Amino acid sequence: MNYKISSKANSTVKHAKKLLTSSSFRKKEKLFLLEGIRLCDEALKSGIKFNTVFFTEKIEKKFPKTINSLIEKSRTFFETTEEIIALISDTDTPQGVVCICEMTSVQEIDRKYSNKLIMIENIQNPSNLGSIFRTCDALGIKDVIISGDSCDIYNPKVLRGSMGAAFRLNIKVCDNFRGFVSELISSGYKVYATVPSSDAEILGKNSLFSKKCAVIFGNEGNGVTPETIDLCTKKLTIPMIKNAESLNVSVAAGIIIWELTR
Repeated sequence: MNYKISSKANSTVKHAKKLLTSSSFRKKEKLFLLEGIRLCDEALKSGIKFNTVFFTEKIEKKFPKTINSLIEKSRTFFETTEEIIALISDTDTPQGVVCICEMTSVQEIDRKYSNKLIMIENIQNPSNLGSIFRTCDALGIKDVIISGDSCDIYNPKVLRGSMGAAFRLNIKVCDNFRGFVSELISSGYKVYATVPSSDAEILGKNSLFSKKCAVIFGNEGNGVTPETIDLCTKKLTIPMIKNAESLNVSVAAGIIIWELTR
C-alpha cells in the first residue's frame, strides 16, 4: 500500500534517519540505507532485498522504470517531499530516492577461499574502503576479509564509493583477524603485509605472488599493525621516488591489486 509522508516526526522517517547515522543500530536491525538512482539500480541487479522505498514525485517522473522496479521489490513504499529525503540522505544534493535494504545480501566467505585474497585491517575512512571494494570488483578479486575494528561496510559513504561493488563481492568481517592470517598461512597461502619500508619486497621487482596469496592493507595513519606484520610471510612495498613518504591506502591498493591480478 502506498502512503504519502510529509512529516519529519513520522516514525518510519525517524527509523530511516537512525539507520543513516548509527552503525550499531544498523547492525541491530540488520538494515541499511541506499540512496540515488544509480546505486539503487545496482542493488536491484545484484538481488538486494528491499524493505522500504522513499521517493519524490519528481524522481518518479524522471526515472519511472527504476522507481517502479523498486516499488515492486519493496515491502512498503512512500511518496515523500524533498525535505524528508534530505533528512534521511547522506549527500549534499539528494536525487530524490532512498531505500531501506536488508543486510542478508552481502555474503560471507566460506572456508573454500579463492586463491587471491585482499585483507583490510583497521581502515577507518569509509571512502577509502569503498574505493578498495570498487577496485577489487573491477580487477577480478572476489573475496575480501575485513578486521572487525574497521569502519562499517554499510556506511553510506562506503556503499556510494564502491558504486555497487559491495553487493557483488564476498565480504567477511573477521573479529579474530590475526587468527585468520595464521589460518591462511597454515593452508598454504603466502600473506603479504603492505608497508612503506626499505626492507620490504619491492612490488614489480620479482614474481612475488604465488597461486595462493593474500595482501593486507592497514590503517590510514598507522598502517598494518606490527603484530600482524610479524605473522605475515613477507612485507611488501611500492617503490617511490625520493622524498615521497607514502600513498593513500586506496591508491596503493589499486596499484598492488592490479599487479596481483594481471
